[in-house]
Amino acid sequence: MIDYDNLSISIVKSIKDNLKVQVIRANQNAEPPKYPYIAYTITTLMKTNNGTYGEFTENINGENIITYRKEFQQIWSFTVLSDNDLQSKKLAFKLYDYLDKVGTINLVDKRIVVQRIGNIMNRDNLLTIDYEYRNGFDVTFAFMNEVKYADDEIIEHAIITESQFQAKS
Repeated sequence: MIDYDNLSISIVKSIKDNLKVQVIRANQNAEPPKYPYIAYTITTLMKTNNGTYGEFTENINGENIITYRKEFQQIWSFTVLSDNDLQSKKLAFKLYDYLDKVGTINLVDKRIVVQRIGNIMNRDNLLTIDYEYRNGFDVTFAFMNEVKYADDEIIEHAIITESQFQAKS
């Protein structure tokens, strides 16, 4: 099963620690933090992967544990928000650079791969009383889906006799 919570927390914490700004999930009812900050939305929770699972078996305390693994992707949309246009643009560049190069080793250590980064685009928004400057882009992350189960039904030895195949009338 996908460790959704840990993956999300790892990405958000990694960005927040490096860029030193708040990173929040978009579309919440809570008060937003002070500018500048980064908001994200997971626009595609699991992108279809019609590939096959790899099978891995390990023996833990005398019990065979089989793990099936297959890569999957998620698409996240990041938006940098500020009340200053230049600040929004600069932070969007920093976020892009972090996900494109600077943070890749940190993320790979957490089993997260940045597979694709889209164009930085203007996402400005006219609020009722002021202007909010927004710049953002989409990122495709690659993760590993793991399905585990204990294999307690292994037949190690079988004796087949002729009587088992005789037809009964």
